Amino acid sequence: MRRYLIAFGIVACTLPIHVSRATDYDLTKDRILEVVGTAHLDTQWRWTIQQTINEYIPNTLRQNFQLFESYPNYTFSFEGAFRYMLAKEYYPRDYARLADYIKRGRWAVCGSSLDAGDVNIPSPEALIRNILYGQEFYKREFGVSSRDIFLPDCFGFGYVLPTVEVHCGLKGFSSQKLTWGSAIGIPFDVGVWEGVDGSQVIAALNPNPYVSRIRSDLSKDKRWIDTVEKQGKLSGLYVGYKYFGTGDVGGAPDPESVSML
Repeated sequence: MRRYLIAFGIVACTLPIHVSRATDYDLTKDRILEVVGTAHLDTQWRWTIQQTINEYIPNTLRQNFQLFESYPNYTFSFEGAFRYMLAKEYYPRDYARLADYIKRGRWAVCGSSLDAGDVNIPSPEALIRNILYGQEFYKREFGVSSRDIFLPDCFGFGYVLPTVEVHCGLKGFSSQKLTWGSAIGIPFDVGVWEGVDGSQVIAALNPNPYVSRIRSDLSKDKRWIDTVEKQGKLSGLYVGYKYFGTGDVGGAPDPESVSML
């Protein structure tokens, strides 16, 4: 029997990949759309870091806490260990609550790095250290580690990146930036990215914008049904991967999207 299932997804980490209340999946038969809620935050862009500390960090924490309490199946993914460090320093009570949500599998640490950043110009040594410092913080503070590079809003990904990931014990990669003018288009939606030395990671390259909102039943959305069917015919696994949420200034996905999902 063919089943179309929508799962609240979390990006690859040491927590379970599927956090929905559905039964076990058979990706060779069931059609699965993993939907990842996130809130991209530029630590410093068109604002000072003081504004990030005073406004964007507490907004991200408290708006998601509110969604956790309102929607028991909601999960959230957030990258950049440096933002967690700011939360610990400036909002210790919220930070303690955050740690509990991480322990319960509601909030997923992702991205692995100390902070999201360019992966073209920095040397492999710099990329590895960025991951090392981020992962050590996650392990020390929460007893978990991220298993992916999560870069929804960075441009360009050099062919050394899979090698760096595998060296650091990472398994996944995702970004929506290939839709912003990739020289070769989007090679696949979900597949294996092989680096110059043969290192391989699972990559989601077409997850839609991280600022997407949900206003309809995705299990009946022809676009996503067709996307999952195409993926199944190409790979034998019927799965899709979709971002939704907000961007640049942190915060949380809008409640209507979470309610609809």
